Amino acid sequence: MATSNSYVFGITTQIDEFIRESFERIGVKGNEISEPMIASAQMSANLALTDWMGKVPLTWMRKRQMITLYQGQMTYQLPPQMTQIIDVIAIQPQRLNTGGIALSSTVASGSAANVFDPNSTAGCTLANPNGDIGYNYGTNTLSTNNSFNGNSIFYVGIQPLNNNSVYKLAVQYSFDGANWLTINTPKQTIYNMDQIGWIVIENSLNAQYWRILETGGATLAIQQLYFAEPINNGQGDRALTALSYTQWMQVSNKLTQSYPSGYFFNSQANPTITLSQVPNQTYTGLLYTGYFYPQDVTYLFNEFDVPRRFVEALVAELAYRLASKPIFNVPSDKIVQLKEDKVEAFNNAAMTDQSNFILSFKPDFSYLGK
Repeated sequence: MATSNSYVFGITTQIDEFIRESFERIGVKGNEISEPMIASAQMSANLALTDWMGKVPLTWMRKRQMITLYQGQMTYQLPPQMTQIIDVIAIQPQRLNTGGIALSSTVASGSAANVFDPNSTAGCTLANPNGDIGYNYGTNTLSTNNSFNGNSIFYVGIQPLNNNSVYKLAVQYSFDGANWLTINTPKQTIYNMDQIGWIVIENSLNAQYWRILETGGATLAIQQLYFAEPINNGQGDRALTALSYTQWMQVSNKLTQSYPSGYFFNSQANPTITLSQVPNQTYTGLLYTGYFYPQDVTYLFNEFDVPRRFVEALVAELAYRLASKPIFNVPSDKIVQLKEDKVEAFNNAAMTDQSNFILSFKPDFSYLGK
């Protein structure tokens, strides 16, 4: 008998199937689940995901993002889903926009070359929704060091043309210009006029062709498109020191324009980061790593925003939370067992979410021969 040759369970499985599983664990059959029960389960699932943020830090809730630094601006708004910041680095993204050919799908006005020209304000507006704009960096052959010619793109910056725009962009690469692979998870994002919105690529590689592809039904109108990598000369990247509010207040020269050296993270409902000192023209980007809430459980035909290895933990947690509600009349001994099950399931999943490596030391005895 053949196996399924499928690995999509827990990735494309709809939320309603997991909710039904949780109800069945407390003795409620599928045909007995009412709309109020579903609403209750959705609330419990969202409370569970929120509660997890206060437990052991989980790597799948950790993300890297980047914002543009502006000369003289001290405070910057961060995403409201962010709960904790880990590290902050001031960087100088090096734009890769020469030596190749701009590409695009059908154009209504302007040209793809405009978006890679820093002196152009004409931009490029595509003729159809779900179009693409990209760049061919040159012949894709193996070089003497056995690496592909082309470029590794670490940061993709989008500056919309004329108006604030909402795009759901896939960043894609190709070795032949015909077969494209997506390297990020497209998310609907607001890109503000006259500002650069950044997509951070976690796992870049050398490729000849790079492009952005709209996947949410919008029509791209782009003024400037930045394919960039970390700079390898000049000041280089600069790590910033975390400061408490009191420490930041006590910095005497924090309003002086210079290299940023420290930051204060305000983790309120609308989190912000405030720098010390105020940025000058040296650094143009702020790369930061933080923990973010998972997406809400809303529509039953969506998927959970959790990795597959945590699905059992969430189902077990939801079953326990439902059983604890008097309306379902679950026996107390069953509730106790469900609590033990959900603790074990979470601990098992969290154990697989940590970095495990062997720490080794190699002693140096060369001094003994002197």
